[in-house]
Amino acid sequence: GMILPDYRLPTEAEWEYAAKALIGTQYMDENQINQRIYPWDGSSVRNPKKGRKQGQMLANFKRGRGDYAGIAGRSNDGAIITAEIYSYPANDFGLYNMAGNVNEWVYDVYRPLSYQDVNDLNPIRRNGYLDESKNYDTKNRQSLIDDKLRVYKGGSWNDVAYWLSPGTRRFLDQDSATAMIGFRCAMIGVGRNK
Repeated sequence: GMILPDYRLPTEAEWEYAAKALIGTQYMDENQINQRIYPWDGSSVRNPKKGRKQGQMLANFKRGRGDYAGIAGRSNDGAIITAEIYSYPANDFGLYNMAGNVNEWVYDVYRPLSYQDVNDLNPIRRNGYLDESKNYDTKNRQSLIDDKLRVYKGGSWNDVAYWLSPGTRRFLDQDSATAMIGFRCAMIGVGRNK
């Protein structure tokens, strides 16, 4: 028979790794000196390469309040809401829309300071608190943070450029849905433990 792989949501760390695609740069050498804050080289949301595509938008996002597409011509990203998947260049891993178009759910439970209390080797934030949870005042505590909040990343057609950076993160209740959030599956390697 044929062995088929299982799929799941990527962890926040896996998603960031895939979005950054740091396998070298497109414009210089393998050193990461190119001010990469998005899933492409450079700090601009426009294509810096000389030629026919110079100045074109590299992602689908909102330029400002009420400005979903930009002005006509080269300043226009080509979409008022979501765009077709191949509308913008892929990152260095060949993945499309790792910034813009729609945000993407990741597996991690949201905690404001997850980077301080998760292991830096294969980090993942699951349900529950990692430390001192037995000492928290659960009767009188008022917080919006609970185990049903999940992280989403990537920026969407309805977000400004700030949210296109792979390091930015937001949260929403796991049972909620919006027109700006989708998902991308991660494949679990065949023959490996889950």
